[in-house]
Amino acid sequence: MTLKLLIDAGNNKVLFAEGGKEFIDFMFSLLLLPLGSIIKLVAPQTTLGSIGKLYQSVENINYTYLVPNLNKSTLLQPTVSNSNTCPSCGRNINSGTEGFVKGVVTYMITDDLEVTPMSAISSITLINRFSVRKDIRLEEKAMLVGMEEGLALLEASLKSTTALTDVFLKSSTKKAAGSV
Repeated sequence: MTLKLLIDAGNNKVLFAEGGKEFIDFMFSLLLLPLGSIIKLVAPQTTLGSIGKLYQSVENINYTYLVPNLNKSTLLQPTVSNSNTCPSCGRNINSGTEGFVKGVVTYMITDDLEVTPMSAISSITLINRFSVRKDIRLEEKAMLVGMEEGLALLEASLKSTTALTDVFLKSSTKKAAGSV
């Protein structure tokens, strides 16, 4: 997947990104993941608050203390509740409509992951909201989003209100698809 970022280069901050159906479907599918699956994906030691310790407690507790016939994987690796959704990508596996959003629209994603349909007016309004300086220097970058970046976005979404900046500008694993 490719994601176009509009960056405030002076502050090294993503103002917003432009993404298509594939990226938005991926982001929305994160909401389908059970908490135990999320913790397993991002690693218990890096999760927000104490939930990682709770996860590790389940991993470490001896079966002697659990009710009979309970498999720890019920808690540690829960399945996605929507049986028609692929647990690895979140897409609908039925033939017919796939995903969550329509593909004929481009979407705007703010740094805190608010998603709205893209329009010139909404873009200008958002830029004006962030442009308190007259000397703002805007850059556009196209970024490749693969599994590594997807997991980083999941983790950042649990910890930060600047998820896009944290993943694509502050990470040493940035993969630029090329400046546009």
